Amino acid sequence: MLRQMIRMECRKAFRNKMFYTAVAAGCIITLFALVYYIGIYQNELTMMQADDVNPMHEASGLFNFWIGGEPFSFGSAAYFFMFPLLTAIPYGWSYCGEKRSGYIRTAVVQAGKKAYFLAKYTAVFLSGALAMVIPLAFDFLLSALFFPAVMPSPVYCTSTGIFYDSLMSMFYYTVPLLYVLIYLLIDFIFGGLIACISYAAACFVRYRVVAVILPLFFMLAVHYLRQFVYISAEVRYKEISPMFFLRPVQAAYPASWAVILAEMAALFLVTFFLSVIWERKHEIY
Repeated sequence: MLRQMIRMECRKAFRNKMFYTAVAAGCIITLFALVYYIGIYQNELTMMQADDVNPMHEASGLFNFWIGGEPFSFGSAAYFFMFPLLTAIPYGWSYCGEKRSGYIRTAVVQAGKKAYFLAKYTAVFLSGALAMVIPLAFDFLLSALFFPAVMPSPVYCTSTGIFYDSLMSMFYYTVPLLYVLIYLLIDFIFGGLIACISYAAACFVRYRVVAVILPLFFMLAVHYLRQFVYISAEVRYKEISPMFFLRPVQAAYPASWAVILAEMAALFLVTFFLSVIWERKHEIY
């Protein structure tokens, strides 16, 4: 019964227009970054025609011109600001709607509380994860049509934005494609967990709009707390804001596995407890 419920919830998640809307919106945002860097790359090619100009091929390529490899374009700034909203739009609101419509009563009678809540959590997670990663993968593949996949060089670390203490910098300068894939996996997991914030919030709020925008406000609150953590100019802090450390390029402070895994675990434990364990113990209304 659990498998049947998961399949049914996933069909509902991936066959609704909100999922396609979120993915399409994310892809459109990434196009702004692509167009911006195509213009920059064309200007660089023009400058390289001069004999006295260092071509700097390792500083201008796919791995630092796709949206995940640069922090400066409008598309990059907009995407990594809006992603909490984009992950919640596809299916994070669904529990709110099903409580208000009374559908949850029928589903629980047929499948049981455990199967229903686990299936709902799985579908919300996967819809948010894919809404996060598909636009990034789309941009990377599209960027590969315009920029050469040259091996980045640490000599140009100020251009690539990956420094000696950056997360997985060794992979970036030796196996850059593996570096991108690992970051996409990190973003996939976080996208799903952030969508589940919306599902957990739906246990307490009645309106879809509130449930959908809460992940964005939560991420903004964590981002705002940075100013109370980074108080010394002499300390080399690790990045705590997902809006920065989910970028495959170092936007401010270097990312850390300890911070990433700790926040990942905290999000999973809180959202899973509220939306699956806690909610199962309460009456369905």
